[in-house]
Amino acid sequence: SISNDQTITANKGGDKGIFAKIWDRYSFQGQQKRIILGERLFRSVQYRANDPRWYTEGRIPFEFRPRHAMTTMHIWFLHKRLLIDTVDPHLALLVQEELFDILWNDTRARIRAEGVNELTVNKHLKDVQQLTFLHLTHYDHAFQEFANDDGKRFEELAGAIWIHVLNRDEEAYNDQLKRLAAYVEYQYVNLMHGVPDEYFWEGRVPWGDIPVFTDMKDNDGKALDDPVTEVEGLE
Repeated sequence: SISNDQTITANKGGDKGIFAKIWDRYSFQGQQKRIILGERLFRSVQYRANDPRWYTEGRIPFEFRPRHAMTTMHIWFLHKRLLIDTVDPHLALLVQEELFDILWNDTRARIRAEGVNELTVNKHLKDVQQLTFLHLTHYDHAFQEFANDDGKRFEELAGAIWIHVLNRDEEAYNDQLKRLAAYVEYQYVNLMHGVPDEYFWEGRVPWGDIPVFTDMKDNDGKALDDPVTEVEGLE
């Protein structure tokens, strides 16, 4: 895989000819390259989205939809980075396809793990895909529509998190939402400008810190009770 990494980093793909693009898409080596990178990037997302701190100190419900939303939030960061890639833009698009294929296969497996009737798995998958795209486009909207308005962008991000991660919980804490929205802002800048190409093209994503969730207050300004320290099913 070292030679694959070297090839990925060395090939400047901005001016690839049609035969080079066909080679990337259909050759065994080309397919292997994007599968390896797609898998590495997805495992990095999984590792981050499944960090126990989100679901203990962070008080995000450890349920299917919030957990899926945390995964897709981190997929979105990678999606944005792949869109602006200058190392090999054509291969970046193929890796993006691979990344979403892996996401849907993983989602299907998680739907089955919920114990749904096998005949309804594909219907559930389509429902989750629709929610996923709404989630991703909500972030797109926040950063495009309010690129020059930090306050409105922050509000829009908090709204997206409330809808998709916290499932429109009427009792959600504003303090929690602000910390999660600040994380999205930070992580967007990190992925777009902070992660070196050589790291990214090896599938290594230095995500940085998870938000600090200590000393959170409820919506009346009172300190919250201590969070749970363990969640059943979370390693």
